[in-house]
Amino acid sequence: MQTAVAKNPANARVPRSNSNVGHNNPPSAIDLAKTTIDALSDWMKDNPVIQTAEQAKEAKLLIDRAKVSLDEIEDERNKLVRPLNDKVSAINDKFKALHNTDKKRPGTYDRIFAELKSRVSAFLVAEEERRQKEAAEAAARLAEAERLAREAEAKEQEAIENAKAGELDVDVAAVTQEADEAFADYERESRFAARAERDTKVKLSGGFGKVTSLRTVETLHLDSYNLALKDIGPQPKIEEAILSCAREYRKTHGRLPEGVSATTERVL
Repeated sequence: MQTAVAKNPANARVPRSNSNVGHNNPPSAIDLAKTTIDALSDWMKDNPVIQTAEQAKEAKLLIDRAKVSLDEIEDERNKLVRPLNDKVSAINDKFKALHNTDKKRPGTYDRIFAELKSRVSAFLVAEEERRQKEAAEAAARLAEAERLAREAEAKEQEAIENAKAGELDVDVAAVTQEADEAFADYERESRFAARAERDTKVKLSGGFGKVTSLRTVETLHLDSYNLALKDIGPQPKIEEAILSCAREYRKTHGRLPEGVSATTERVL
């Protein structure tokens, strides 16, 4: 009759992965970790609840084995990727020193290009302001021309009515000509005003790219923390940001800020 042998998690053996079958390569950190994790899984199946000190000691052995195996996986990964990461880092340093898509860390060429764009923007802003002033002046002339045209029209109608009533010395032809001239002035100023309004947006053509013009960029400003937080309400992103700032606050002041508390728990 065979005697049952107790499982010892420290030296439990599980069939090795087939990844090394057929060659003499030593097992990788992943292969060794699989053996450990399989042993851990088998032990947990047999011990769904830890109730004795002996079980806790066996679990401690598995924890130690798992920590070593996982550290070995990370070490092996680092050995493989470090040369690649170093090469990528060197390439990035070389190119990003000149051009960096991160707007907060511009490269040399980015700063030079930004200066050119700044100068062009300054010209376009000044030109737009000049054209907007011209458009406002054209709109004022249009309003005045409309007023004069309405007055001339009213004068013409009055003269026609007076002539019909038999009033003498009424020069209908003269007032009609004045009304026509006033209306022609109004139409001309209307065209000028429309053209001036249309041309307030300055566009630079030429070169081989698209037409260059100013665009409106919105920048948000936080005027009141309290009002903003009250209106937005609880949000996970806001909570995460506040807790992150609270940790920094504690490093400086030795305590958490008001409104933030901490709890502790015992974990491995």
